[in-house]
Amino acid sequence: MGNNKRVVVTGIGPLASTGIGKDAFWKGIAEKNVGLKLEEIKLNGETWGKFYLHKIDNFNIEKYNIEQDVIEDISSWKKGKEDKDLFYLLAAVKLALDDSGLSYDPADNDIGLFLTVEHPGFEDFCEDIVRETVSYIKDNASSSDFSSSKLFRHIFEQFGMRGYDLQTFMYLFFIAKAFGFHGYSLFTNNACSSGLYALESAARQIRSGDSKTVVLAGGDVSGTMFKQLWFKERGFYAEDGKMKPFSKKADGIVLGDGASAMILEDLDHAQKRGAHIYAEYLGGGFSLEGWKVAIPRVGSSSYQKAINSALTKANLNPGEIDLLCPHGVALKVTDGYEAKAITDIFGKRNEQPLVTAFKPYVGHNLGGSAILESIILLLSLENNVIPPTLNCEEDEPKYAINLVREYKQSILNTAMKLSCGFAGYNSAAIYKKYE
Repeated sequence: MGNNKRVVVTGIGPLASTGIGKDAFWKGIAEKNVGLKLEEIKLNGETWGKFYLHKIDNFNIEKYNIEQDVIEDISSWKKGKEDKDLFYLLAAVKLALDDSGLSYDPADNDIGLFLTVEHPGFEDFCEDIVRETVSYIKDNASSSDFSSSKLFRHIFEQFGMRGYDLQTFMYLFFIAKAFGFHGYSLFTNNACSSGLYALESAARQIRSGDSKTVVLAGGDVSGTMFKQLWFKERGFYAEDGKMKPFSKKADGIVLGDGASAMILEDLDHAQKRGAHIYAEYLGGGFSLEGWKVAIPRVGSSSYQKAINSALTKANLNPGEIDLLCPHGVALKVTDGYEAKAITDIFGKRNEQPLVTAFKPYVGHNLGGSAILESIILLLSLENNVIPPTLNCEEDEPKYAINLVREYKQSILNTAMKLSCGFAGYNSAAIYKKYE
């Protein structure tokens, strides 16, 4: 039966503030090089706002040895405008492909492509429209023939093509064209849980037998003003730039630049080519609250249902999970919601798996966060090392979770990633060390 096929991870491509590429990324986490920067956004010379973020410095797509004609073709289509969301994804996929050692015919293959970014290119597009509109009005408003229709026509001529490119199928198109992927493709946007939903969809594609290999990638560019304002105006942003999940002092998120990619394969296919296997993906569980956008439904059992579903699919009991990585967004209502789900399923603190949260290292990568944090989990499994939860000098005792706050060596076999995204998208995924 096709659905008995086993799914393994054979390549990873992290791109984050801690480092780019597996080795630099893991070293940055070990050394706590979180890449926190104070960003200033200007609008036609005036400061629009300042905010902290986990930033990638000096990114240059030319460093990734992607075929030059591909980059030139993208640049020509986009009239020279750099689309950082696209370039981050391209870089992450290239890193993952190189790490996997995968060899394939770019003209004929069944390689699937699954992407997730919450709104690629949108915020940069909006900011540039604001800048161009202000500039046009400043230069033309005093003219006798100035009109709103002329302003609209000018903006359309400047941004019509970019507006078309905001459609998510264009990101699938460019990446598939760049690397020669010809299998089933899908773009997923389930808020912060997107990565785990996309992971499960990719795994089902392999289990069905329709693809032996799937490339999974997600990310977010955080150096824009719109999302910062959205979070800040709701009191969700940590003004000091430090995420403090499960801490008494938790006061909000900090966004993080980056992208990440995984190569998923049918186990038989991976074994036949002698691939390095990071872990086996055992399965995921999912639920949708359909209640509020910005806060979880405290008191419901929705999250618990997702976690229990993942355990059932993996044929594991709670005591067989060694390491648990929650969403950990450092908002007290969400931290409490997660802690309740953890204690409900895994029991008292001394009965639980070790718990650690990774967003203080890389920031909140939004739609790409679950993939990026899964890669940290995979490296933890491989190295039998657990990076601690940063910025939690005083944890919140009422949460009663087994939080790791110092680097810890531990024999690890199974790890679970949780995500409770905005709009009530709850998800859980389980990885197991392959032996």
